[in-house]
Amino acid sequence: IYSYLEPLDLLRLSRTSKDLRVFLMSRSNAIVWRAARSNVPDLPPLPSDLSEPEYANLVFASYCHV
Repeated sequence: IYSYLEPLDLLRLSRTSKDLRVFLMSRSNAIVWRAARSNVPDLPPLPSDLSEPEYANLVFASYCHV
């Protein structure tokens, strides 16, 4: 089910409970984030210095990161 979502959806889900956050932020679930990222057309590739959740936060969060 998670792989049908977009990265912003995963970010929002990760903020709903501690258990979901632990699950979604686990490195072993990077494949879920990659699948979600593939659901967004024309998204630039993941930078090598960011994790999947960090990249999703940078691209989709609606606040300033400076």
